[in-house]
Amino acid sequence: MRKFMLATLGIAFLCLGLRLLAQGPGPVPGDHMRVPPARVPSVYMSYADIEAGLDKIDPKLLASPTGGAVTVGKGLNVVVRRRVTGPQYAITHTRTMEYLVIIKGSATLVTGGTLIPPTIDSDIYPNPNPNATIRSASGVKDGVAREVGVGDVIVTPPGTPHWLSKINGAIDYVEIGIPNVDPAPGVERAEVAPASTK
Repeated sequence: MRKFMLATLGIAFLCLGLRLLAQGPGPVPGDHMRVPPARVPSVYMSYADIEAGLDKIDPKLLASPTGGAVTVGKGLNVVVRRRVTGPQYAITHTRTMEYLVIIKGSATLVTGGTLIPPTIDSDIYPNPNPNATIRSASGVKDGVAREVGVGDVIVTPPGTPHWLSKINGAIDYVEIGIPNVDPAPGVERAEVAPASTK
């Protein structure tokens, strides 16, 4: 009987401990009447304004390998870019994490692998700029091709090549860049050349 009582008490304490763990640490002491200081409102740009801006872009720029873009907020690495059918640069951001959200159109996006040389003169590799964008007009070797369309989200780590190898007419997407990011451990970084001492 004593063993039974001890076992029952042990199970009861175990259940109580599990329930307390599930409830979390409990209330945090402090002054709950205080709030963080006031800040400026969020940056906002309406879809109508974005579309109007994209529609005003020079058609020659839209047809270029970079496409054209509308900046969402001053000082932010956020643009809405439009690209059209035709040659596109394959690019690698050496230390920038990039998020793409497709808002209009569709395309084939190739990610991973390596850029096919030569790289473009204005962004040679290696490059003294730690946040350099390295471009190739020839595409990507050994990457993974995916069909992307409205609502799709693509997160590209630093050093990962990405390339719109085929665009079905036109594509619009939100492009958010987070600079000064090192790749995850075990992922090769696109190394840059040391700054010139001249």
